[in-house]
Amino acid sequence: MMDNRPLEIQAESLIQYKLINHGLLVTKPYFDKEGTDLLILKDLSEKTTTTIKVQCKGRTVKRASNVTIPAKYVKENFVVFLYVKEDETNDDFLYTFFEDDINAWKLQGSNFQLVIPKDFQCREYFKERIFAKEAIFKIESILLKQAVSQQIEKTDYSIIIDGIFLEKAVVQTQATYREIYPEKTLQMPNIDDIVEQILQYASIKRKENVNCYLIYSSEFGLESIVDIGEVEKYDILMGKRPKFVGSNYNLFKLKTQDFILFKVKDQLERIVNVEHVFLVADDFAYVPYLQDLKEKGVEIIVFQNSENSGSRMHHRFNWADVTYPLALAMGLDQHEL
Repeated sequence: MMDNRPLEIQAESLIQYKLINHGLLVTKPYFDKEGTDLLILKDLSEKTTTTIKVQCKGRTVKRASNVTIPAKYVKENFVVFLYVKEDETNDDFLYTFFEDDINAWKLQGSNFQLVIPKDFQCREYFKERIFAKEAIFKIESILLKQAVSQQIEKTDYSIIIDGIFLEKAVVQTQATYREIYPEKTLQMPNIDDIVEQILQYASIKRKENVNCYLIYSSEFGLESIVDIGEVEKYDILMGKRPKFVGSNYNLFKLKTQDFILFKVKDQLERIVNVEHVFLVADDFAYVPYLQDLKEKGVEIIVFQNSENSGSRMHHRFNWADVTYPLALAMGLDQHEL
């Protein structure tokens, strides 16, 4: 069986370029949810944000080929882009399929399937669905209809943790309280307890709407001082309710050999439909990105070091001393802080 993934990566880049070139805001989610390769967004500055899920398919046709889509993915705000290359001529074509189009495909079990014949480029069905301005108008129409009739409320919370800062903060907190309570044994904090204390500080009770993004470096030793569960692959944001974390929030982990700063900034730029962002970090480089979020109506809380602990991250956002939730996660009581 031919591996279509390289062509689909090429298709994804082309489709993203085409959409952006037509004035649409496009982002790539860190994880695949309901076949979503790309997200088309609208009105990030408003209280609500409307979205369209995009699945990108790439096929090379020599004799015939096909595309299969799970029926459960197909909704009004789901669009399939199909990038097709002719094997003999190397000519390429881009097609767009909306909900009504996909529902008319052949149903095989729980999937819809589209057959791509060898002479696809001559078939009227494909000619009518070649990517053009009409597809952009339809996308904009779907986004507008969402905004009017079924707005997507910003109800989620995102916690973004700079793993290098977290490691340093844990070491500093341990040193501080071992000096105060030399007879007390501090427990190794785990990521569940840290998230729990951050949420308690912010008085959040409905934790099912919380996503936590832990971005840490392969060059440092966070795993040796914080229990973060099993080690994941490099540069892939893994997670979505792993078994080893609590069931009341979603933990996503990214272990990278790249600069943590770049990865955290990428995540800040990808935030969609979130009312509250809690950043666990202490680097002034994040401030412009937080300011952009604040201007879009997002409430910001920064968990950082205090000035007494040497912080130089000066800003006008709400902030909390990260020492306190970390100390509680190590087993100290409130009266011992």
